[in-house]
Amino acid sequence: MRYKSDFFENHKELGDFGENIAQLYLESKGCEIVARNYKFLRREIDIIARDGEYIVFIEVKTRTSAYSVTAAEQVDYKKQKRIIYAAKGWLLENNTGLQPRFDVIEVYIKKDKNYVRRIENAFILNDRNI
Repeated sequence: MRYKSDFFENHKELGDFGENIAQLYLESKGCEIVARNYKFLRREIDIIARDGEYIVFIEVKTRTSAYSVTAAEQVDYKKQKRIIYAAKGWLLENNTGLQPRFDVIEVYIKKDKNYVRRIENAFILNDRNI
């Protein structure tokens, strides 16, 4: 299996581990975690967090080895549309009055340490993806 490593049995286990690291990272930066693995009509958002005046919808990408593209580059137009659709559902259910933002967090798992990279405003709402 492409995502299997010495530490993880499957892709879901790796993803869950990466999301846990991302949550700890966000909390260390003062963010309040509002939801994890929020689902709306079969679309999912990994983490929803409050960051000051923003409600942030976060896609977490976790890798154990080098790829030809970064983890964030794997959040393509199709994936962005799915995240935005789910975010709209969450916003309909939760009137926060906060400005929405879409971030991507890359988590790289190495044997000696983990590396986290947060990309704020990784993509935005526009006429093309709403």
